[in-house]
Amino acid sequence: MEVTLKVKRYDSGNGCEASEQSYTIEINEQDTLLDALVQIRDENDPSLGFRGSCRSGFCGDCTMTVHGKGAITCRTKVGKAAKKSEDGVISIAPIKMAKVLKDLIYDDQHFHWDKIKATQPWVDVDTSISEDDHVMSNERVKELRLAMSCTQCGLCDQGCVVLAIDKTYLGPGALTKAFRTVHDPRDTRYRERLDLLSQKRGMWDCAHCFEASEHCPKGIEPTDRIFDLHDKVIKEDLGVGGAKRHYKSFAASVRAHGWLDEARLAIESEGIGNVKGIFKLIPLAVKAALRGKRPMPYFLHKKRPGYKKIRSIFEKWEVKR
Repeated sequence: MEVTLKVKRYDSGNGCEASEQSYTIEINEQDTLLDALVQIRDENDPSLGFRGSCRSGFCGDCTMTVHGKGAITCRTKVGKAAKKSEDGVISIAPIKMAKVLKDLIYDDQHFHWDKIKATQPWVDVDTSISEDDHVMSNERVKELRLAMSCTQCGLCDQGCVVLAIDKTYLGPGALTKAFRTVHDPRDTRYRERLDLLSQKRGMWDCAHCFEASEHCPKGIEPTDRIFDLHDKVIKEDLGVGGAKRHYKSFAASVRAHGWLDEARLAIESEGIGNVKGIFKLIPLAVKAALRGKRPMPYFLHKKRPGYKKIRSIFEKWEVKR
């Protein structure tokens, strides 16, 4: 089939603005977009820059943006990609949010690997303990193996709405990597790792939007892995700042009343003993009252009809844990 690829070109070394360049080639519709880019480089334009390694969807090197969405190009068929465009033209650009070095090549060191390094992704083992003491249950192995199938392709980070506005956030890719280390029974720094991950720009910055899970091509569910880290921090009574207090207050108010106690949530997120923080809420409370919104906290907050059924869900979950 004849197909046109519109590729975003850019070279950070020449100071020129980014531009788009179109290439029309003959290629089998069952070939991949990476095959198409290799053909263009070999037969049309040797200056075209892109990455690709395993060509089997395992290394994540060829992650790019196709029609505005993240894709692993060695797993994306040309024919299928062409059908997603009204005019049949396939639009390819580098992944979003990362610094572009040349054409489709981006700086994965700062965007990805430095953040993984910040989670300290290595296991500290007490060699005096017998290997028999490190045996995991089948259920735990199954959960860990799912996370271990991550290829570091970066698609979860590309879909993350928090990284889109704050590039200092660790991101779902690094937190999924951290999940693997936290889950390893050989590691001797369990609480220390959880405390590290719960600092600012860490796990508590997750917006719970599930975009990372939607973008993951391996079905690893990065958002669920972050939830698991949240639960572990709460259980160990670790973590810092309002994020942890917000998390606990939200659950406690819904458990008690069947729906959210907004006034209680605001007070407890700041910290009951944080007089300065609570005083900062007064202007917001006045604005809300002037607009007819006057939530009453704690025992003054009305219980939702059927709240006992909602509470029973919490109780079942607590017993299960």
